[in-house]
Amino acid sequence: METGYTIQEAYRRASSFLQERGGGESAAFEAELLMRRLLGMDRTRFFARFSEPFPQDRAGELAAWLERRASGEPLQYIVGDQEFYGRVFRVNPAVLIPRPETELLVETVLQEAEQRFSNDALSVVDVGTGSGAIAVTLALEKPTWHLTAIDLSLSALKVAQANAEAHGVREKICWLQGDLLAPLGAELSQVDILVSNPPYIPSRTVQTLEKQVRAFEPHLALDGGDDGLDPYRRMVETLARVEAGPQLVCFEIGADQGEAVAALLASICQEVLVKQDLAGLDRMVVGWRPAVG
Repeated sequence: METGYTIQEAYRRASSFLQERGGGESAAFEAELLMRRLLGMDRTRFFARFSEPFPQDRAGELAAWLERRASGEPLQYIVGDQEFYGRVFRVNPAVLIPRPETELLVETVLQEAEQRFSNDALSVVDVGTGSGAIAVTLALEKPTWHLTAIDLSLSALKVAQANAEAHGVREKICWLQGDLLAPLGAELSQVDILVSNPPYIPSRTVQTLEKQVRAFEPHLALDGGDDGLDPYRRMVETLARVEAGPQLVCFEIGADQGEAVAALLASICQEVLVKQDLAGLDRMVVGWRPAVG
């Protein structure tokens, strides 16, 4: 862009650029979001200052952001964060971008625990923590709970720890690197609640996902094996070998996996419930195991 144009003109050009690069109906919204984040403005200030000059020292950064978005990179990775449960979480390509559906998983854990447990000092493990959205949110919502967050990816754990630090709960969460439940070892028997949003996309389906998912989000957090059920199957097999351990198991699932995951949990649980998201699609499976002792 040449010098001497207004914020409004920069916005118009940014919108047109994204539209021409396949942005569709969302081009104007995305151009606005990128520009507001770049300029540090809320919507009111942004539109109120339309007639002011666009700061030329930010032109190169805006052009780079627009190019990244036009290539399909998710907005959240470009601006570096995503809101979850009313709080802002840092994200980068090492972690899956938190989805609104996972907020329902958190709500389910909180509701089920409130109804079924009399003890406030519960031990909770978040398997496949990614950005730490689940573990950090639970630590903030339930200060008396003892949280453990596990991830196979060290890079993901670093992001999760940074988010916990930003929200003041890093020291309240035990951080473990490893594969699913393996890092817990014998400590699994001391856990009250297991919550997990594991990889659940069948391997053959990953490459058919929309570009901004398949090309930018970590496949480690997406690929659930041949049928997408490997992580559930392996966690249930581990739980079956432990007489004590989690009484409440809450899994996020793919929309077509409710029956299969419920059947897996039914092998170790006395009560299993499939719950839907706001679109009416199967999204969570909740299992209750018999208390021991």
